[in-house]
Amino acid sequence: MADMRITIVTGADGAPFVHDLAARLAPEDELTVIAPTVRDHWSAWLKASPDLDALLLAPGTPATYAVADQLRTIEYSPEWQRTSDQTVATRLVRTELIGSGFSLTEATLAAATRGGLPYGLLPVSEERAELHVVVGDEPRAIHVEEYLADPAGHTPSETVLVAETLSVSATVTTTLRQTDVLVLGPSSRTLAIDPVLRTPGFLDLVPADLPVLVVEHDDSAPADLVRVAGLRQDDPGSPQRVAADPAAVLELARKVTA
Repeated sequence: MADMRITIVTGADGAPFVHDLAARLAPEDELTVIAPTVRDHWSAWLKASPDLDALLLAPGTPATYAVADQLRTIEYSPEWQRTSDQTVATRLVRTELIGSGFSLTEATLAAATRGGLPYGLLPVSEERAELHVVVGDEPRAIHVEEYLADPAGHTPSETVLVAETLSVSATVTTTLRQTDVLVLGPSSRTLAIDPVLRTPGFLDLVPADLPVLVVEHDDSAPADLVRVAGLRQDDPGSPQRVAADPAAVLELARKVTA
């Protein structure tokens, strides 16, 4: 049995922090990362999960773009869908597994195991839910990834979550029920933390007395997107703020779970 079970909610921008935190854990500790899925989309018939993709990459992996550049040469994909060859490989495996009947959670766990990640990695939900941004004087909705590729080129007025149904996955439910401490961030509140907290069923799984460590972190989302996204979701559980320092987070986690 794990001595301390830490669950952290973060997105792509929190990947370096997660790897650093994992490297500091004792062998008997257990770390699980819950990632948002609102930036997911399909690109060149591949299942793209930008937050999962970033958290699956080993630190310092050099990026090349031969596939993306060739797709642009033949005008097959728009510029905003440009991604590295390493991420394309991740998406190829994910898409094949999903096409073979595996869930997004199962495909993610398999990729994490094959990649030798020192932590568990889970998408918050199995269901498709995409964040779109309404832009322009003659309003039209575009995928948030298209907006993020060129925020200066768009004037946003609101955000819209497109989903038929949405709920916390069974695996995330089990993880939250067993965790000793929940860590929020460091990551964008607009693009990562709040979308996870607002996933139907998530807050119901966080007891009022559960220690929640809120890592101090400036929102990395474009200011205009933060403005139109609405009020910040309240922190659940029994929150305490902590500096964006893996050593400080781990020290406080041990203190609140002692």
